[in-house]
Amino acid sequence: MDFFIKQGATLPILKMAVVKDGRSDYKELMDDLETYSIYFSMFDAETGTPKIVSALAYITSITSINEGAPVEYYIYYQFTERDTSKIGRYVGEFLLKNSNGDLKLPLRDKLIINIVESHIERTKCC
Repeated sequence: MDFFIKQGATLPILKMAVVKDGRSDYKELMDDLETYSIYFSMFDAETGTPKIVSALAYITSITSINEGAPVEYYIYYQFTERDTSKIGRYVGEFLLKNSNGDLKLPLRDKLIINIVESHIERTKCC
């Protein structure tokens, strides 16, 4: 998955659906989710140099208005201006941690974050 954000921007928020792939134990993960701390890391795609290491991420759920439809879960991360200060191509990952250990969030595709040039001139205030 390719995600694009402008240099120096904090929006859009990076939001990933928790994958129900049938291979990972999705129900058990969702039942235990409240026991996890969720972290986001981002590495330079060419060098592997970390740009963000274990920054706090969050989870939210969306309940359908259709009765009986399953609840959908999303893990998200809000970038800071510092996170997006350098133009480049990065690989992102989410890590779930609790007392039983660490679990890398399964993703269908590699998460590629593209920080692109902003054409808006920023001026410092005050």
